[in-house]
Amino acid sequence: MSSFDPSPLDDDRPVPPSSAVHAEYWGAAATLRPHLTAAGPRAVLDYWETLRGPRRFPARAGFDPMAVRKYLPNIFMLEATDDGGWRYRVVGSIVSDFFGVGNPAGKTPEDIFGANAEGALGPLRICSGQRAPYMHTASASWIYQDRNYVYYEVVVLPLGESDDKVDKVLCCAEFVSAEEAARA
Repeated sequence: MSSFDPSPLDDDRPVPPSSAVHAEYWGAAATLRPHLTAAGPRAVLDYWETLRGPRRFPARAGFDPMAVRKYLPNIFMLEATDDGGWRYRVVGSIVSDFFGVGNPAGKTPEDIFGANAEGALGPLRICSGQRAPYMHTASASWIYQDRNYVYYEVVVLPLGESDDKVDKVLCCAEFVSAEEAARA
């Protein structure tokens, strides 16, 4: 088994998922880490990197939620469906509250976001298509106007039984409220 070489990414870079995206990066963990400012996404990326070893990305079976227990409210996981879509499997309480639809486990991004689903699907497509970590910071207003959040930072990490196919993604998001942004 050879080590993952993060350099060969497709030159055909996908279009950002939404005009709400302020900045986005994908590739090796070392490419993303300098751009992550939130503690949760940074810690989950670092943990994912230790699980990866010589592989391109780790298997879901290696992920121990208790290793990142402090960030469980910010973590969510999606699974690829047979029809090419995505379904939420596990959603932390902070993320669930942000979505505003009760417990979203078992639902698709289309179920939750309706016409705005592309904002959630774009990062999943980039992560699974590139078979590499993805992160972005974005305005939080594209989801629900009535939420108190100004922006969020999210890391989307591939998981799979082999380096050839991403079958799940592990995500961690941190949200910044209007009050927190004013203090910064």
